[in-house]
Amino acid sequence: MARLPSLIGALLLSASLFTQPLLGASTTTTTPTTTDNKVQYCQTNISTGGADFCLSLASLPNITTSSHDIYFHLTVSRWNANGWTAIGTGQTMAGALMFVVYGDPVNGTEKEPVVSVRTVEGHRQPQWIEDFGTVAEKGFDVQVLASSWKEAGTVPATKGNVKVKRHDDHDEHAIIPAAGTKTYVADVLLACYSCSLWSSGPGSWRTSISAKDSSQPFLWAWNDRQDFSGNFTRDAQLKMHRHRGSETGGYGFFWADMTRSVLSASTDYVGIPTTSDLLKILSVVPSAKMLSTSEEPMSASGWLGKLTSNPLPKTHAFFMTIAFLILFPLGVLLIRSGGNAFQKHWIVQALASTFTLAGAGVGLYMTGRRVPSTFHQWFGLAITLALVVQVILGWRHHMDFLRIRKRTWISYGHIWLGRWAVLAGWVNVILGLLLSGHSRVDVWGVGIFVGMEAVVVCWWVWRAAQRKARTGGNGQDGKGQTEDGEAESYGLMARNGGGGAGADGEYFRLSMSEDDLSSSEDEEEGKRRTGGLGGVAGK
Repeated sequence: MARLPSLIGALLLSASLFTQPLLGASTTTTTPTTTDNKVQYCQTNISTGGADFCLSLASLPNITTSSHDIYFHLTVSRWNANGWTAIGTGQTMAGALMFVVYGDPVNGTEKEPVVSVRTVEGHRQPQWIEDFGTVAEKGFDVQVLASSWKEAGTVPATKGNVKVKRHDDHDEHAIIPAAGTKTYVADVLLACYSCSLWSSGPGSWRTSISAKDSSQPFLWAWNDRQDFSGNFTRDAQLKMHRHRGSETGGYGFFWADMTRSVLSASTDYVGIPTTSDLLKILSVVPSAKMLSTSEEPMSASGWLGKLTSNPLPKTHAFFMTIAFLILFPLGVLLIRSGGNAFQKHWIVQALASTFTLAGAGVGLYMTGRRVPSTFHQWFGLAITLALVVQVILGWRHHMDFLRIRKRTWISYGHIWLGRWAVLAGWVNVILGLLLSGHSRVDVWGVGIFVGMEAVVVCWWVWRAAQRKARTGGNGQDGKGQTEDGEAESYGLMARNGGGGAGADGEYFRLSMSEDDLSSSEDEEEGKRRTGGLGGVAGK
C-alpha cells in the first residue's frame, strides 16, 4: 500500500511530460540568419513524396486605405495532375485567407495553373470567394497578376525509389515519382490589395494579417492524390489534405517577420512596381528554406497567439488525455489499493467519465453537422458509448453485490468492458496525435508512456490477485481486518425504505473496501454456513 503514492506520482509526472505535445507544444525551432529583406519559406520534398513549394512575399503601403498591399510569389512543383497545394493566413483553417493551386501541367487544356482564393467559417471544406466585397471592407481585393507552368527538369534518383506507405493511404500506387520523371512548376504571382482589411469584414471569425507583425503566422496544406477528372474550376470540390505534419507533408505552419517585407521605392523599384519588378524582387533564393521566417513563433506575442489559437482541438486533447492517460488507469489502481477502495475508485472514475464526455462533446462540436469522416472520430464515438454502458453495468454490479455478496455476469461485463475501453482509449489518443499532425517524437513519446503505464497497471492487478490468493479469497487476515490493517465498514443504507438487509431489498453504499468487491466462492460458502447476510447486516 505504501508504494501506491509513489506510483501515482510517477504516472502524473510522466503524463505531464509526454502530454505536452497534445496541448500545443512544438518540438522544433529553426530561425535562419538572413542577409537581406527577403521573406521566404520553402518545402522541397518532391523526390521523397512530400510537399514541394516556395513562398516569397513583399508588401507596400496603401495610402488610400491606410493599409498594406501584400504580394505573394508562390511556386509549386508538380509531376502529374493529381492533388492541390494551399497557403493560408493565420494558424487555423477557419477564417484563413487561402490560396489554392492545382491543375494539369502535362495534358490539361488550360494554359495556366488554377488559382482559387478560398476561406471557410469553421473546420469544413474551404469555399471559393466569388465576390470579395461580401467578405471584407471596401478596398480589399485579390488578383492573380501572373500564372504559368514551367518545365523544371526531372526527379533525381533516390535510394531504391522505395514506396512510402503512410498511415492514411488507401491504395498501393507509388507516391514517389520514379527517377527521371519530368517535373513542372506552377509559377503564381498574387496581389492582395489592402490585405489587412481581410480581418475587418463582417463577423469576427477571420484571421488577421499585417505587414507590421514581426511574427505573422501562416499555414500550408497539400493533397497529392485527388483526381479532378479534368474539372479544374475555381470552385472545384477539394478532398482533405493528409493528416501528417511537415515530416511527410500533410500540413504545417510557419511564421514570418513581415516588417522585413516592406519594399522601398528608392532601392527595390522605380515609380509603381510592375509585374516584372515584383517577379524579380520576389524571385526564390535557391537552397534557402527559410529567410526571415521560422517554423516557430518569432516573438512573445507570436507564442501567445500560438498557445491560444485553435482552442477546440487543444481542449478536446486535454480532456481525453487526462481521462485515458491518468484518471482511468488511476481508478484501476485505487480499486485494488485496500481500505476505502471503492469510494476512491468511483470518485476517480466518475471524474474520468466526465472528462471523456466533455472531450467527446467538444469533438462532436468540431465536426459541426457533418457525419464523422475519420476512423479516430468513429472509434472515439464507440469508446464513449461503451463507457456509458460500462458505467451502468458498474452501478448495477454494486447494487447486486450489496444484496447477494458475489459477482455476476454484470460484474465481469463491467470489469472487462472497462479494461477494453481503456486500451481502446490509449490507441485512440495515439491516433489523435497522428491525425493532428504531431511529429514522430511526440507519437513515440506518448506510445512509450502508454507502454510503461500498461506494465504498471498489469503488475498492480497481478499483485492484487496474488494478495487475494494468499488471504483465502476474502482479503482478510483472519482477524476481521483487511490486509493493510484498516477495519472494514458495513454501514448499509436501505434504498427502498426498508430498515434491514433482506434478500429482496436493494442497498446503496458509496464506501466499500476492495475486499468487499473481491468476494470469492470460499466467502460464499462461509456465508451459507453462518446463515447468509443476515448475520452481518442484521446487527
